[in-house]
Amino acid sequence: MILFRGLKPLNPPLLTEEGRKIVAYFQDEQISESEWVQELKRKHGQEILVHILNRKAVYEEASSLSIDISPEEVASELKRDMIGYDSEEAYYYEMETQLGLSPEDVATEMHYRLTLQEIAISEIDITEAEIDNYFEENKDQFEARKQFQLSIIKVASQASAEDILDQLEDGADFTQMAKEYSTDVTSRDKGGRIGAVEWNDPFLPQKMLSAADSLKINDIAGPFEWDHDYVIIQLTDIVVEEQEDIRDIHMTIRKQLALNESIPLTQLENNLRDKYEARLMVYIPPA
Repeated sequence: MILFRGLKPLNPPLLTEEGRKIVAYFQDEQISESEWVQELKRKHGQEILVHILNRKAVYEEASSLSIDISPEEVASELKRDMIGYDSEEAYYYEMETQLGLSPEDVATEMHYRLTLQEIAISEIDITEAEIDNYFEENKDQFEARKQFQLSIIKVASQASAEDILDQLEDGADFTQMAKEYSTDVTSRDKGGRIGAVEWNDPFLPQKMLSAADSLKINDIAGPFEWDHDYVIIQLTDIVVEEQEDIRDIHMTIRKQLALNESIPLTQLENNLRDKYEARLMVYIPPA
Protein backbone atom coordinates (compact mmCIF):
# COMPACT_ATOMS: atom_id res chain seq x y z
CA MET A 1 0.00 0.00 0.00
CA ILE A 2 1.40 3.40 -1.02
CA LEU A 3 0.44 6.62 0.73
CA PHE A 4 1.22 10.15 -0.41
CA ARG A 5 0.60 13.16 1.77
CA GLY A 6 1.14 16.86 1.40
CA LEU A 7 0.47 17.04 -2.35
CA LYS A 8 -2.19 19.44 -3.58
CA PRO A 9 -4.20 18.54 -6.72
CA LEU A 10 -4.35 21.03 -9.56
CA ASN A 11 -7.68 21.96 -11.19
CA PRO A 12 -8.64 21.53 -13.93
CA PRO A 13 -6.56 18.56 -15.27
CA LEU A 14 -3.68 19.67 -17.52
CA LEU A 15 -2.50 17.89 -20.67
CA THR A 16 0.92 17.33 -22.22
CA GLU A 17 1.62 18.43 -25.79
CA GLU A 18 0.79 14.86 -26.84
CA GLY A 19 -2.61 15.11 -25.12
CA ARG A 20 -1.75 12.91 -22.14
CA LYS A 21 -3.14 13.90 -18.75
CA ILE A 22 -0.59 15.41 -16.37
CA VAL A 23 -0.88 13.98 -12.86
CA ALA A 24 2.11 15.70 -11.19
CA TYR A 25 5.03 18.06 -11.65
CA PHE A 26 8.60 17.75 -10.43
CA GLN A 27 9.91 21.28 -10.83
CA ASP A 28 9.25 21.84 -14.57
CA GLU A 29 9.12 18.14 -15.44
CA GLN A 30 5.68 16.75 -16.28
CA ILE A 31 4.60 13.34 -14.95
CA SER A 32 1.86 11.91 -17.16
CA GLU A 33 -0.94 9.59 -16.16
CA SER A 34 0.40 6.88 -18.46
CA GLU A 35 3.83 7.01 -16.76
CA TRP A 36 2.15 6.77 -13.38
CA VAL A 37 -0.07 3.84 -14.36
CA GLN A 38 2.84 2.02 -15.99
CA GLU A 39 4.89 2.28 -12.80
CA LEU A 40 1.97 1.05 -10.69
CA LYS A 41 1.52 -1.91 -13.03
CA ARG A 42 5.23 -2.71 -12.96
CA LYS A 43 5.45 -2.70 -9.17
CA HIS A 44 2.01 -3.90 -8.08
CA GLY A 45 0.15 -5.10 -11.18
CA GLN A 46 0.49 -8.86 -10.70
CA GLU A 47 -0.36 -8.63 -6.99
CA ILE A 48 -3.48 -6.55 -7.64
CA LEU A 49 -4.72 -8.81 -10.43
CA VAL A 50 -4.32 -11.92 -8.27
CA HIS A 51 -6.05 -10.04 -5.43
CA ILE A 52 -9.04 -9.35 -7.70
CA LEU A 53 -9.20 -12.93 -8.99
CA ASN A 54 -8.95 -14.37 -5.47
CA ARG A 55 -11.95 -12.41 -4.32
CA LYS A 56 -14.05 -13.33 -7.32
CA ALA A 57 -13.22 -17.03 -6.89
CA VAL A 58 -13.75 -17.05 -3.13
CA TYR A 59 -17.11 -15.29 -3.26
CA GLU A 60 -18.23 -17.54 -6.12
CA GLU A 61 -17.42 -20.58 -3.99
CA ALA A 62 -19.09 -19.02 -0.94
CA SER A 63 -22.26 -18.50 -2.95
CA SER A 64 -22.27 -22.13 -4.08
CA LEU A 65 -21.91 -23.26 -0.44
CA SER A 66 -24.48 -20.73 0.87
CA ILE A 67 -21.82 -19.13 3.07
CA ASP A 68 -22.73 -15.57 4.02
CA ILE A 69 -20.81 -13.74 6.73
CA SER A 70 -23.01 -11.30 8.65
CA PRO A 71 -22.04 -7.77 9.71
CA GLU A 72 -22.31 -8.97 13.33
CA GLU A 73 -19.69 -11.67 12.72
CA VAL A 74 -17.36 -9.10 11.15
CA ALA A 75 -17.85 -6.71 14.08
CA SER A 76 -17.20 -9.49 16.60
CA GLU A 77 -13.95 -10.53 14.93
CA LEU A 78 -12.81 -6.92 14.63
CA LYS A 79 -13.38 -6.54 18.37
CA ARG A 80 -11.04 -9.49 18.95
CA ASP A 81 -8.45 -7.90 16.69
CA MET A 82 -8.60 -4.69 18.73
CA ILE A 83 -7.46 -6.45 21.92
CA GLY A 84 -4.18 -4.90 23.01
CA TYR A 85 -4.89 -1.47 21.54
CA ASP A 86 -5.62 1.53 23.76
CA SER A 87 -8.93 2.12 22.00
CA GLU A 88 -10.91 1.48 18.83
CA GLU A 89 -9.55 4.76 17.50
CA ALA A 90 -5.97 3.63 18.15
CA TYR A 91 -6.63 0.40 16.24
CA TYR A 92 -8.02 2.17 13.19
CA TYR A 93 -5.27 4.77 13.33
CA GLU A 94 -2.66 2.03 13.04
CA MET A 95 -4.55 0.34 10.21
CA GLU A 96 -4.57 3.67 8.37
CA THR A 97 -0.96 4.67 9.01
CA GLN A 98 0.63 1.23 8.65
CA LEU A 99 -1.54 -0.36 5.94
CA GLY A 100 -3.40 2.55 4.37
CA LEU A 101 -6.78 1.00 5.23
CA SER A 102 -9.86 3.01 6.14
CA PRO A 103 -12.36 1.53 8.64
CA GLU A 104 -14.49 0.44 5.67
CA ASP A 105 -11.46 -1.23 4.06
CA VAL A 106 -10.67 -3.06 7.31
CA ALA A 107 -14.24 -4.39 7.52
CA THR A 108 -14.10 -5.49 3.87
CA GLU A 109 -10.83 -7.36 4.41
CA MET A 110 -12.22 -9.00 7.54
CA HIS A 111 -15.34 -10.12 5.67
CA TYR A 112 -13.14 -11.71 3.01
CA ARG A 113 -10.90 -13.45 5.57
CA LEU A 114 -13.87 -14.91 7.46
CA THR A 115 -15.46 -16.07 4.21
CA LEU A 116 -12.24 -17.79 3.14
CA GLN A 117 -11.93 -19.49 6.53
CA GLU A 118 -15.51 -20.78 6.39
CA ILE A 119 -14.86 -22.29 2.97
CA ALA A 120 -11.68 -23.92 4.28
CA ILE A 121 -13.48 -25.68 7.14
CA SER A 122 -16.80 -26.39 5.41
CA GLU A 123 -16.12 -30.14 5.07
CA ILE A 124 -14.17 -30.70 8.30
CA ASP A 125 -15.97 -32.32 11.24
CA ILE A 126 -14.84 -31.67 14.80
CA THR A 127 -16.35 -33.79 17.58
CA GLU A 128 -17.69 -32.49 20.88
CA ALA A 129 -15.08 -34.61 22.65
CA GLU A 130 -12.28 -32.81 20.79
CA ILE A 131 -13.78 -29.45 21.72
CA ASP A 132 -14.15 -30.41 25.40
CA ASN A 133 -10.58 -31.73 25.56
CA TYR A 134 -9.18 -28.54 24.04
CA PHE A 135 -11.19 -26.39 26.42
CA GLU A 136 -10.00 -28.32 29.49
CA GLU A 137 -6.37 -28.06 28.38
CA ASN A 138 -6.55 -24.35 27.50
CA LYS A 139 -9.03 -22.85 29.96
CA ASP A 140 -6.79 -19.86 30.60
CA GLN A 141 -7.20 -18.75 26.96
CA PHE A 142 -10.92 -18.23 27.50
CA GLU A 143 -10.90 -16.38 30.80
CA ALA A 144 -12.30 -12.85 30.74
CA ARG A 145 -9.40 -10.65 29.69
CA LYS A 146 -8.12 -8.05 32.10
CA GLN A 147 -5.95 -5.18 30.90
CA PHE A 148 -4.10 -2.51 32.82
CA GLN A 149 -3.56 0.96 31.43
CA LEU A 150 -0.12 1.81 32.79
CA SER A 151 2.33 4.67 32.80
CA ILE A 152 5.95 4.07 33.78
CA ILE A 153 9.09 5.89 34.80
CA LYS A 154 12.16 3.82 33.93
CA VAL A 155 15.62 4.63 35.32
CA ALA A 156 18.98 2.88 35.48
CA SER A 157 19.36 2.39 39.23
CA GLN A 158 17.25 1.50 42.23
CA ALA A 159 18.57 4.54 44.08
CA SER A 160 17.28 6.86 41.32
CA ALA A 161 13.95 5.08 41.35
CA GLU A 162 13.64 5.45 45.13
CA ASP A 163 14.44 9.16 44.88
CA ILE A 164 11.76 9.69 42.21
CA LEU A 165 9.27 7.67 44.25
CA ASP A 166 9.93 9.95 47.23
CA GLN A 167 9.20 13.01 45.08
CA LEU A 168 5.99 11.44 43.81
CA GLU A 169 4.92 10.70 47.38
CA ASP A 170 5.52 14.39 48.14
CA GLY A 171 3.08 15.38 45.38
CA ALA A 172 5.21 15.60 42.21
CA ASP A 173 3.28 15.08 38.95
CA PHE A 174 3.86 11.61 37.47
CA THR A 175 3.57 12.79 33.86
CA GLN A 176 6.12 15.55 34.30
CA MET A 177 8.50 13.29 36.21
CA ALA A 178 8.31 10.72 33.42
CA LYS A 179 9.10 13.34 30.78
CA GLU A 180 12.03 14.63 32.83
CA TYR A 181 13.60 11.46 34.21
CA SER A 182 12.44 8.34 32.35
CA THR A 183 14.99 6.62 30.10
CA ASP A 184 12.27 4.79 28.15
CA VAL A 185 12.28 6.66 24.84
CA THR A 186 9.04 5.08 23.64
CA SER A 187 6.89 6.32 26.52
CA ARG A 188 8.83 9.30 27.88
CA ASP A 189 7.37 11.93 25.55
CA LYS A 190 3.87 10.61 26.33
CA GLY A 191 4.30 11.19 30.04
CA GLY A 192 5.27 7.57 30.61
CA ARG A 193 2.12 6.08 29.08
CA ILE A 194 2.71 2.58 27.66
CA GLY A 195 -0.97 1.86 27.04
CA ALA A 196 -2.85 -1.38 27.68
CA VAL A 197 -1.05 -4.49 28.92
CA GLU A 198 -2.52 -7.91 29.67
CA TRP A 199 -2.67 -8.87 33.34
CA ASN A 200 -0.62 -12.00 32.55
CA ASP A 201 1.74 -10.65 29.86
CA PRO A 202 4.71 -13.09 29.92
CA PHE A 203 7.13 -10.42 28.68
CA LEU A 204 6.60 -8.02 31.58
CA PRO A 205 7.84 -8.38 35.18
CA GLN A 206 5.34 -10.53 37.05
CA LYS A 207 5.87 -8.67 40.33
CA MET A 208 4.95 -5.45 38.55
CA LEU A 209 1.76 -6.95 37.09
CA SER A 210 0.77 -8.47 40.43
CA ALA A 211 1.22 -5.08 42.08
CA ALA A 212 -0.85 -3.37 39.37
CA ASP A 213 -3.65 -5.85 40.06
CA SER A 214 -3.84 -4.64 43.66
CA LEU A 215 -3.76 -0.89 42.91
CA LYS A 216 -6.61 1.58 42.67
CA ILE A 217 -6.86 3.98 39.73
CA ASN A 218 -4.05 6.60 39.79
CA ASP A 219 -2.14 4.71 42.52
CA ILE A 220 1.64 4.54 42.16
CA ALA A 221 3.91 1.61 43.04
CA GLY A 222 7.51 0.54 42.69
CA PRO A 223 10.30 0.32 42.06
CA PHE A 224 10.33 -2.99 40.15
CA GLU A 225 13.29 -4.53 38.37
CA TRP A 226 12.79 -4.70 34.61
CA ASP A 227 15.69 -6.29 32.75
CA HIS A 228 18.63 -4.18 33.96
CA ASP A 229 16.53 -1.12 34.84
CA TYR A 230 14.02 -0.11 37.50
CA VAL A 231 10.49 1.15 36.95
CA ILE A 232 7.80 2.97 38.88
CA ILE A 233 4.25 2.44 37.63
CA GLN A 234 1.01 4.37 37.78
CA LEU A 235 -2.27 2.56 37.14
CA THR A 236 -4.55 4.82 35.09
CA ASP A 237 -7.35 2.38 34.22
CA ILE A 238 -8.45 -1.26 34.32
CA VAL A 239 -10.50 -2.85 31.53
CA VAL A 240 -12.18 -6.21 32.17
CA GLU A 241 -14.00 -7.83 29.27
CA GLU A 242 -17.32 -9.53 29.75
CA GLN A 243 -16.94 -13.31 30.01
CA GLU A 244 -17.67 -14.92 26.64
CA ASP A 245 -20.67 -17.22 26.48
CA ILE A 246 -19.70 -20.92 26.65
CA ARG A 247 -21.50 -21.60 23.36
CA ASP A 248 -19.46 -18.92 21.64
CA ILE A 249 -16.29 -20.38 23.17
CA HIS A 250 -17.15 -23.81 21.78
CA MET A 251 -17.77 -22.30 18.33
CA THR A 252 -14.38 -20.56 18.49
CA ILE A 253 -12.65 -23.81 19.47
CA ARG A 254 -14.45 -25.77 16.75
CA LYS A 255 -13.31 -23.27 14.13
CA GLN A 256 -9.71 -23.19 15.37
CA LEU A 257 -9.41 -26.99 15.42
CA ALA A 258 -10.93 -27.18 11.95
CA LEU A 259 -8.53 -24.55 10.60
CA ASN A 260 -5.65 -26.56 12.06
CA GLU A 261 -6.75 -29.47 9.89
CA SER A 262 -7.52 -27.47 6.75
CA ILE A 263 -5.16 -26.70 3.90
CA PRO A 264 -3.31 -23.34 4.05
CA LEU A 265 -5.57 -20.47 3.03
CA THR A 266 -3.18 -19.33 0.29
CA GLN A 267 -3.35 -22.82 -1.19
CA LEU A 268 -7.14 -22.69 -1.02
CA GLU A 269 -7.08 -19.42 -2.96
CA ASN A 270 -4.89 -21.06 -5.61
CA ASN A 271 -7.23 -24.05 -5.82
CA LEU A 272 -10.30 -21.85 -6.20
CA ARG A 273 -8.68 -19.77 -8.94
CA ASP A 274 -8.00 -23.02 -10.80
CA LYS A 275 -11.51 -24.35 -10.13
CA TYR A 276 -13.14 -21.26 -11.63
CA GLU A 277 -10.63 -21.01 -14.47
CA ALA A 278 -9.20 -17.67 -13.44
CA ARG A 279 -6.14 -16.80 -15.52
CA LEU A 280 -3.88 -13.87 -16.23
CA MET A 281 -3.84 -12.74 -19.85
CA VAL A 282 -0.91 -10.33 -19.57
CA TYR A 283 2.71 -10.71 -18.52
CA ILE A 284 3.91 -8.17 -16.00
CA PRO A 285 7.70 -8.15 -15.59
CA PRO A 286 8.84 -8.20 -11.93
CA ALA A 287 9.75 -4.82 -10.45
